[in-house]
Amino acid sequence: MERYTIWSNLNLNLDAWRERVLEDSPALTGDEAAMEKRMYELNNLLLLDARINFDEELDGPILAMGEVRVGEESAPVYKLYPSQNPSAIFYTDSPLAEWYVDTDGELRSVHQYPGGTVMVRYRVFKENTPPEIQQRLMELIGGGLAPEELIRDHTDRLGEHAGKIYKLDIPKEK
Repeated sequence: MERYTIWSNLNLNLDAWRERVLEDSPALTGDEAAMEKRMYELNNLLLLDARINFDEELDGPILAMGEVRVGEESAPVYKLYPSQNPSAIFYTDSPLAEWYVDTDGELRSVHQYPGGTVMVRYRVFKENTPPEIQQRLMELIGGGLAPEELIRDHTDRLGEHAGKIYKLDIPKEK
């Protein structure tokens, strides 16, 4: 499976969007600045589509884990979403972001800020994972000490869910 982009504004290019923008807003012909603004607006509607596509309750809470990179430094981070609805992950306060399913079937995102980048991997806790195990796993993730085997034992890939929505051939988890 190739990487599949769900939504991105990292490399928007008006030349690639021109036909779509003019189809939507023919009055903007010749006004490059207005066309570029409309391109971003239309692209943001696609992010809303992703939220709608993922609007479904899952069996467990969603765990986001990753790292914050600032220059040459990085630090592990995690977040437990209070909602079991994956549509909640499709929000950002960063000026540039992207959500995608990688070649291993993991749902990931990148959030670029002026001061650094946040790289995130999303998984869902398995239905019967006790809260104390969830808490311990998050502590290990926050300390950069969580073994991949432990993560896989207690969580499922959110990429599986994306595969059903977008009809992707998600590889079996290793």
